[in-house]
Amino acid sequence: MLRSEPMTKALLCLTALLILTGCRSTARIKATPLKEQNATQVAADRKKCDEWSKSAGSVLTGYASCLVAAGYATTAEVDSSSQTLRLAGASSGKEPTRVLLDVLQCDGQAKREAERPLGFIKKWIRDTFGGWTFNAGKRRQVFVDCLTPRGYEIGKR
Repeated sequence: MLRSEPMTKALLCLTALLILTGCRSTARIKATPLKEQNATQVAADRKKCDEWSKSAGSVLTGYASCLVAAGYATTAEVDSSSQTLRLAGASSGKEPTRVLLDVLQCDGQAKREAERPLGFIKKWIRDTFGGWTFNAGKRRQVFVDCLTPRGYEIGKR
C-alpha cells in the first residue's frame, strides 16, 4: 500500500495520462487519398471518421474502415494484416459499417483457419501470455483471400 501522498498523486496522474493517450490514438493512422482529395477534404473526412469510430466496437479498426469507405488506402488495424487496404476500383460507395463488418469477419475467419492446428494448451498459453501469433503467413493469406472477392485490394498498388 502506498503511504506517500506525492507518490500516490504521481501514480494517479500517470494513470490518467495513460488512459487519455492510450485508449484511442486515431491520429497515428496514416491514410493515402485515392480520389485526389485536397487538404480540407482530408481533414473533414478524418474528423467525420473520428466521430463515426466512437460508435464502432473497435475504435481503431472502425476509424480505418471509415477512411477506406471514404476513398483512402490505410491499414486495417487488425492482427491479420499490416498491409494497406483500399476499395478496388469498381467497388466504390461502400458504407463504413459494411467495410468494418467485412474486415472483422475476414480477420476472424483468418484467425480460426490459422489456429485450427493449435490444441487447447497452446491456445491457453497464447491467450495467457499474449503477443504470440501462430501461423502468421497463413493468417495473412486467408485474410487477403477473404477480402479480395468482397471488393478490396490489399498491399501496394
